[in-house]
Amino acid sequence: MIQFEKTASIEVLGAENYAKLRHTKVLLVGAGGIGCELLKNLVLMGFGEVHVVDLDTIDLSNLNRQFLFRQRDIRQPKATTAVKAVQHISNSTLIAYQCNIQDTEKFPLSWFSQFALFFNALDNLEARRYVNQIAQLLHKPLIESGTAGFDGYIQPIIPGETECFDCTTKETPKTFPVCTIRSTPSQPVHCIVWAKNFLFPQLFSTSTTASANEDLGTDDPLEIERIRQETNELRELQEYIKSGDESRIPTIIEKLYTHDIEKLLAIENLWRTRQKPVPLGRFDLTDAVNPDFNAVWSLQEQLDCLANATKKLMKRQATEDQIDFDKDDVDSLEFVAAAANIRAHVFHLPIKSIFDIKQIAGNIIPAIATTNAIIAGLSSLASLRVLNLMKGFPVKSPKELNMAFTARASNIPTHRYLSNPVLASPNSRCPVCSVPRGVIKISGKALSSTKLQDLIEAIRQKYHYPGEVSVVDKSTQRLLADIDFDDLLEKSLLDLKIRSGVLLMIADERDDVVEIRAGSEFYIQEDSKNCASHPFLLPEMKVKMVKSEVEPPQESLENGLDETTTNVAQSSDVLIIDEDESGSKRKLEESELPPNKKAKHTEELVLLD
Repeated sequence: MIQFEKTASIEVLGAENYAKLRHTKVLLVGAGGIGCELLKNLVLMGFGEVHVVDLDTIDLSNLNRQFLFRQRDIRQPKATTAVKAVQHISNSTLIAYQCNIQDTEKFPLSWFSQFALFFNALDNLEARRYVNQIAQLLHKPLIESGTAGFDGYIQPIIPGETECFDCTTKETPKTFPVCTIRSTPSQPVHCIVWAKNFLFPQLFSTSTTASANEDLGTDDPLEIERIRQETNELRELQEYIKSGDESRIPTIIEKLYTHDIEKLLAIENLWRTRQKPVPLGRFDLTDAVNPDFNAVWSLQEQLDCLANATKKLMKRQATEDQIDFDKDDVDSLEFVAAAANIRAHVFHLPIKSIFDIKQIAGNIIPAIATTNAIIAGLSSLASLRVLNLMKGFPVKSPKELNMAFTARASNIPTHRYLSNPVLASPNSRCPVCSVPRGVIKISGKALSSTKLQDLIEAIRQKYHYPGEVSVVDKSTQRLLADIDFDDLLEKSLLDLKIRSGVLLMIADERDDVVEIRAGSEFYIQEDSKNCASHPFLLPEMKVKMVKSEVEPPQESLENGLDETTTNVAQSSDVLIIDEDESGSKRKLEESELPPNKKAKHTEELVLLD
């Protein structure tokens, strides 16, 4: 098979480009649904070296779509298992890491530098954004990908040339106010979150503590007091659970669905515009169990399920210090589903099947193996164009590359399953790629001998910052220097804890000009080898001039305003500050302002002085 794939790759790429491919080293972040397919593709195409990073282990729910894993692999690391699974068909060097890609000690910036291309096959925004930032910092191409059910997409990202991952707003996971979850649920998901994130850990997790500064999402003092009281009362229920006394289970149910609801009803403010919940009332428990997780059970079946699940979890607590919710753990899933459904019944909300609740509580987005295979195939083909290895399709400009979307994911009307729009230019307002970034290489000796003032002066000279600048250590959000703060300028970088891994932000501090030099960010990397003849090396990059947010002082003020009036920013949302004869400042009423200085929204005004 290896010889066949080699012949096919040479036919498509040409012998010269195939030789380049065999010497190409790439990074694959994620070994899940897309990652398994992508790893198989990369080794069959003939990439010389593939490094695979994934923090997770394999669980049962992965097996339907992550085809490199088997039943025997459950609880094994994804990265190492995937690598072992493809070694028999691979002529590539494969290196696996069970680690968080954001671990800066394990993966310093210099480690990322060895790769020609990054592949993202991730399922969370934080890690995707991190790899995107690393790619921008090192000017390394990245191929981003994702799927959801039958839909998916790929996006080649060429730093400085095309739109990056953060150029467009991404949907973030929904969160709900504490008061909604704990007091006034209005959707089934609120009851599921209550059961999974509040009730279950309160009863079965010994490390659960409530934060005194928790944002409860309400200003009602009675509701706040009730929420605090409820948390304390649940500690008593936790003792019942620890005791293993099954006779206490009816007491627990009665407390949750009768007494707690009656106390909520006593807070009349909550029910002026809402339908009141109805306390559970009298109930009986049986040992009957409905095995059909796809059915919507009756209230009696929910009560029986909750009681039986609680019994099982009680017995487990005798040997387990702490039980965490796991969507694939039947005991915890049944407890959460039944507890949520009984609460939904009390609040007149729809009851759902255990199968449906598993999807919601486990944050499961339906995954289709075929979609993963299609998207991984598109990523593989795109990588050849990004690296300019396609014999018949040379890429002269990054703008000749394409994204690829399934029809529904792209929202582009078409009768085709796939659409392939061209890549967009970087967003000038993007918080990541609109900021010039580079790596300052510095020797270990220079860290202790170089003063902050020396580094600032070198940056000012190279990137043409004409005036005062501010310097912030973004790793710790420390202000190191600005126009009014120069106490640290004579200290060494080492004294200021500026070492490898620190990210410095430089900003032009001038406020009296129309244009200023754009802000920039510099990653500090200790590199004694390349800095043998120089204490530090600054990166080659351009820092453009941008419009200042504040107008320069005017020699003559328009419209007859007094000289003591504060200057106005270009934004129309500004309220002018004036001084009366006593010297105390007051706000000018909007009616007093000249027509061209009136604010549009007085509740959102910026005060300048």
